[in-house]
Amino acid sequence: MMRRVKACWWGVLSPLIIFTSVQAADVPDPLSLDQAVNYAEGHPRSQLAPDIALRHPAPQPLYLDCHNLAYNSNTGADNQRDRLLPNLIAPLEKQRLDIMERFFDVVLADSSAVRDNENMAVYFIPLDRTRTRLELKEFSELDVAELDAEYQVVRQQGAASAASQRLTRSLLAQAINNPQKLPNELNPPTIGAFPTELPPLDELVETSLKNNKWLDDRRDDATAEERAVIDMELRQHLLELLLRLDVFKVAEERSQAEILWRDYYLERSRTLYEQEVKSDIGDAMTQQSKARLQQQQIQFCRALTFAQLNALQGNPVWPLPKPAPKTEDKPA
Repeated sequence: MMRRVKACWWGVLSPLIIFTSVQAADVPDPLSLDQAVNYAEGHPRSQLAPDIALRHPAPQPLYLDCHNLAYNSNTGADNQRDRLLPNLIAPLEKQRLDIMERFFDVVLADSSAVRDNENMAVYFIPLDRTRTRLELKEFSELDVAELDAEYQVVRQQGAASAASQRLTRSLLAQAINNPQKLPNELNPPTIGAFPTELPPLDELVETSLKNNKWLDDRRDDATAEERAVIDMELRQHLLELLLRLDVFKVAEERSQAEILWRDYYLERSRTLYEQEVKSDIGDAMTQQSKARLQQQQIQFCRALTFAQLNALQGNPVWPLPKPAPKTEDKPA
């Protein structure tokens, strides 16, 4: 189970946080995803007509790049593929999806900061030791300069991660219609298991046309040509979501295999370190954190993809339905 996530930029932003905590009495702290999606109602974006919404695109997330994650960055950059067209789902459901995306992005930003803090420690410890031993003439100033240059690279990455924590919180605050009240602490959602079987494409198209009332109303008001284009867009979106889920299923298995390997590797590095044998324990810890961060990204992208499928079919985007229990075959 994922631990509760807390921001780690207190030292720099403490006056701001004290201010927002007083002002944001109506926003729970910690904030859960179940609570966050309820703020979609009444949001200005939920009142915009589709053609107006297209003129005001929301900023892309920092970490939750599901399209590139699914295709391993082998395709051209097209961040809009991560979002449903505004003429296919109601603005309110689109805002709920946006809140989910922003919420996941904050959790990933916090996990990234943890990874980069560990990485900074990995590079700082040998630098500090080398500086000390420089005074004993065991190392040269060239050795210190080289290690310091390497440390400054990861230090900059750590500063970027800390900034990302605030930036993702600002985007979440806007998504829940509280732009001046940054959420301090989040309760990461328990995603649970995903369905193993999904209806075929034609069935999903039929269900969407039947149950998505908002889409049905748009089609009623459209010309025959516009209706044909809408139907093609719907089919294409459903197909891409299904394909993405297929890839994520394989990506999850790869992620689990890598985490197992990193766990074994870290254990070996820790044993060597305890035996005072030269060890890369710091790097092993960083690689383990990196693998777990990517597993978290895959899990959140799968959840968001299922939520998008729900939205197209006229179902609630959150919480996700639980898989049907497996039935055991009774002996004849």
